[in-house]
Amino acid sequence: MGIVLLGTVFSGERSFEEAALGSLTVVHEGAGPNGENSHCQRIKEEDHAAAIAFAEGNKSNILILGNSQTHSINQKKGGETVYPELIQQQLDGVGVLTHSMPNANFQEFLISHAWWTQHTAIDHVAVPAFMDDLREDGLRGDFLKMPVTSGFQLLSEQPLEQSLNKQLNLLTNPPSEAGSESDALTPQDVSEEALNAWLSDHTTVWRNRSNARGDLFLSLYGLRNKAFGITASTQRKMIPARYDRNLEALRLLCERAAAAGQKVLLYIPPIRTDVAPPYDPGEYAQFKEDIASISTAFDHVEFANLEDIVPGPLWGYKASTDGDGEPELDFMHFQFAGHEILANALTPLLAP
Repeated sequence: MGIVLLGTVFSGERSFEEAALGSLTVVHEGAGPNGENSHCQRIKEEDHAAAIAFAEGNKSNILILGNSQTHSINQKKGGETVYPELIQQQLDGVGVLTHSMPNANFQEFLISHAWWTQHTAIDHVAVPAFMDDLREDGLRGDFLKMPVTSGFQLLSEQPLEQSLNKQLNLLTNPPSEAGSESDALTPQDVSEEALNAWLSDHTTVWRNRSNARGDLFLSLYGLRNKAFGITASTQRKMIPARYDRNLEALRLLCERAAAAGQKVLLYIPPIRTDVAPPYDPGEYAQFKEDIASISTAFDHVEFANLEDIVPGPLWGYKASTDGDGEPELDFMHFQFAGHEILANALTPLLAP
């Protein structure tokens, strides 16, 4: 009965990330000049291998870090692509590698940057500072697959980096998989694993059950948002402890880039400005001051405020936050013309 219900409410044909974005915004990853796999969200083994192979043949390489703005196009039409690929098209002999994670925070950027720096030659790093994402905290193993599966650790005595190392270790070695005698599989464990394996091999619904859980969570979020009147335009307040940890992670990323001889472009990304943004005005002003202040502390870091370069009409709409079906203003994802504008602004700042 449960499997039938899952099959009724969720077909398993779409990813959780695509469901979270809604039907008006399309996930799209850029490519290298000859179609190379140079843009990923999860650093899977195949993403890592392809990116390393692509980077080896270039005079220099740029690492673009980002969130869903980097891998999404609002109201996408055929042949349209995202700004990392548009930058790639304008820079001969330069490789553009991109790792974008939905709702990525600076702690995750720090791990991603350290991973790619350890495995390939990076000359320039582009780091967008999204105020929304500084409400996020900690690491998500699903978007850092290779660092997690390889047991990656930061070589540092710095307290925040040691804390992130502990998180990485827990993601690599979950307590239930520690391998001690007390964790030996019981007959029930063996039978359940066998049943799960059979169902995954023979049913699409079971194979996609994690997405079904995600779809359920999205429905619950919709109910919560409707009950409290939350929309895409509702102001989001900062969470001080998380904000501070993320700013510290950004400082550490800049320090690591300096030690590796890399330049950093730290920028405020585009946001819809034809209407009031969903931030407390005082907090948003302080956020921009804090980001600019970090950039001035490092000779190798350049700062740019690009918040107002994409006109309001190019942002379009997003699926409803409360589930009532009425589209809402999208403050994060713009149309292809917005990607062109952002690429044209970033390219001269990233050019060798």
